Amino acid sequence: MTSKNHNDKKNFNYTITTNLPKLGTIKNEWDLKKQYYTSHTDTQIEADVLATEKALKNFAKKWRSKKFTTDVRLLKQALTESEVMSGNPTFSRPMRYFSLVTALNTADSVAEKQISLIGNRLRKASNQVLFFTLELGKISKAEQKKLINHADLTHFRYYLEELFASAKYHLTEDQEKIISLKSRQSYGRWVDMTDKIISQRHIVWKDKSVALPEAIEMVNLQTFANKPKLWGLIVDQLEQISEIAEHEFNAIITDVRTEDELRGYKKPYSATVLNYQDNEIALERLLAAVTGTGFKLSHKFYKLKAKYHGVEKLEYSQRNESAGESVSISYDQAVTVCRDVFYSVHKDYGEFFDSMLENGQIDVWPKPGKTGGAFMSAENGHPTNVMLNHVTNFQALETLAHEMGHAIHAMRSKKQTPFYSNHSIVTAETASTLFENLVFDAVFAQVSNDEKAILLHDRILRDISTIQRQIAFFNAELEIHNTIHLKGGMSGEELRNCMQKHLQSYLGAAVNVTEKDGYTYVYVGHLRYGFYVYSYAYGLMMSSIMSGRYREDNNYVEKIDEFLSLGESMLIKDIYKKVGIDTSKIDTFENALKKLGDDIAMFDKLLKKKKKPSNVK
Repeated sequence: MTSKNHNDKKNFNYTITTNLPKLGTIKNEWDLKKQYYTSHTDTQIEADVLATEKALKNFAKKWRSKKFTTDVRLLKQALTESEVMSGNPTFSRPMRYFSLVTALNTADSVAEKQISLIGNRLRKASNQVLFFTLELGKISKAEQKKLINHADLTHFRYYLEELFASAKYHLTEDQEKIISLKSRQSYGRWVDMTDKIISQRHIVWKDKSVALPEAIEMVNLQTFANKPKLWGLIVDQLEQISEIAEHEFNAIITDVRTEDELRGYKKPYSATVLNYQDNEIALERLLAAVTGTGFKLSHKFYKLKAKYHGVEKLEYSQRNESAGESVSISYDQAVTVCRDVFYSVHKDYGEFFDSMLENGQIDVWPKPGKTGGAFMSAENGHPTNVMLNHVTNFQALETLAHEMGHAIHAMRSKKQTPFYSNHSIVTAETASTLFENLVFDAVFAQVSNDEKAILLHDRILRDISTIQRQIAFFNAELEIHNTIHLKGGMSGEELRNCMQKHLQSYLGAAVNVTEKDGYTYVYVGHLRYGFYVYSYAYGLMMSSIMSGRYREDNNYVEKIDEFLSLGESMLIKDIYKKVGIDTSKIDTFENALKKLGDDIAMFDKLLKKKKKPSNVK
């Protein structure tokens, strides 16, 4: 971001609570040449792609004709070789390198072309081994039970359980190949088109031309009065783009629903739930809790905000207005806070963070052409990479903690063998927000009452944006899916009105959501990701429970470390059960919301002692 938040003024002095070891020189940029390839034309890239193609071809040649489904000895051998391949860093290195390069420079057309070319080659190569899981899926249910319980296949038990659970949705090998090969043009290119159009649009703000994505990020940086003015310019552009987004939504959702029908999924979100190693009962308990208790809490909060800012209703663009001047935290301070918290929780977490700082695995600063936002990327056999666009505010500290939560989770998950060393997106979001919560608690304990009100306000906003807002998006996406499926399509106006309705559902009567605000659907990318949004709400609600238990008893760190180390070695309901959380009960999700209710009540009390902001008459 190029603009400085007008609220970020107060310097913050953090007192270290742990005896920290000396930190070496921090490297603030990725060293991709050292970690991956020397250049885009490094001959090792082609060598790695060829090696991958050869390995997949050899696996197919070796096993296609063998009766591995009826011979346990052969099956164990084939599964072992398959797992070794899945953990081979050579297979993922070329695509990983070019993806990280484009994150640093979105204008690198050479890297983009390589991603397309190499991606096509690897997709075709991978299609050669599709037969393996498809043949396993054809095993009778009686034989499946025998294999799952066979002593020689103990290590592969969960892998087989998951494979057999998804087998009833398998298509023929030729059909699977067609779907794999067409996915880019039937889905991905539609989404990329809208993103590209948005990125190329500009508005004029304060006599300067501003790219639309940057303008959207700038809304929260404006004064209370200027937020609606800037937002008005943005939605005018979104309304124009909606003519294209309308066709995009109808195309990609029709494509998804067609595939779902072929496979036999009963609900629009069934495939996502299965892919996340979740179950529909837990998801539906979550939805009931959030749309009930959760929405009542967010309504209460925004009513309180409107009163505090001296208005009957907040405009949609004013919903994130600050409660005052937030603390200013430099990157060096952010590193110190995270080191202090990580070392205090577990020595290994602190040492891992230090190694990433010293080895140039965190790319810190915004640069021209660098993609926005932040992310963590980890794969077997490769360095873990974190990308930031750090600015001097508290939110940037939370972002660092969030991405390092992902990184620590990935590091701990590598205790598992390759089949199990990844993790569900739901548990990933639990880990990241858990470390956010731990860092927040550390800073919150050291600030003044006025600063507590501001930080608590911002934390409540984060929670509502992550829980209630994402479930409102889920509900909108579900309505869009069902309407397009039943009626054959949705017009741009219908999509707009649907979004308006669901935004209003979580914001309540204290926020004015207009028809034009409904054009938000045009730029919210997560609406295109097949109900992905619920993982944010789920993850944060679970981390709220876990951080609360750690707050009460630091010995709970043993459960935290067990959670982080389980990878994807079992269903997420069983992972949570390991740390004492039962996701089959709605009470679990209701209890997760209790902390948010307590925070809103505390914020109300703190506000009564605090001076009102300058925009209030």
